[in-house]
Amino acid sequence: MVDEPPLAGENEVLVDANVFFAVGRPSNRKYDRFRQEVTRTNTVLKLPHRVVGELGGPETERVETALDEGWAEIVDAPDVEDGDALAASDIARRTIATETGSPEHEVEKADTVLAGLAIQYLRDRSVESVVVLTADIPARNGIVNAAESQGYADAVSVCGVSDIVGDDPDDSMTLI
Repeated sequence: MVDEPPLAGENEVLVDANVFFAVGRPSNRKYDRFRQEVTRTNTVLKLPHRVVGELGGPETERVETALDEGWAEIVDAPDVEDGDALAASDIARRTIATETGSPEHEVEKADTVLAGLAIQYLRDRSVESVVVLTADIPARNGIVNAAESQGYADAVSVCGVSDIVGDDPDDSMTLI
């Protein structure tokens, strides 16, 4: 996996919905620290359409703020004709299904899209590494397995919010 800080260098950074749920609304201190770190590193977070849908759409305050301020953008799912990306998505789906004891058709689609996009970006965008931000342990394992099976283990890193902003016991989290 990638050894540099998650938001360093030329990394493409793909984001799962649970990251935005974890940092809360723009008025939340943790959201502000997250936004500051992302903008400090000149990173533009990639939010797949499925992730944006899970967050309530692009007009949801937390998404709209990130889009309006330019530190996030909405991206399409991998091309349906991209065999490597689809294989990565399938591997992630099988891993997640096995770890959660769920049927494969019930696995959250956004998690599998992240795995496919990671492979597609590495292959098609001439980037050296891709970071996927998610707190979902089965999704993390699925993405790692997909990257390893496609020969990209050293180019994909899976991190969480605490890897970006650390842990602050004074953070408040509002469940929605």
